[in-house]
Amino acid sequence: MSILVFAIIVLVVAALIAWAVQKLPLPSPFGQIIQALILIIAAVVIAQRAGLF
Repeated sequence: MSILVFAIIVLVVAALIAWAVQKLPLPSPFGQIIQALILIIAAVVIAQRAGLF
């Protein structure tokens, strides 16, 4: 249950950061690349906490 709560918190924070990056006036490919990196980092953090890495 603790991992589930941690995963939800990490995903909410990652979504808020991705939303903030989307609102920034960045050139087209850079905003999407940064959003993808944020989501990949969130997935790696959750996987490490779950013991997959």
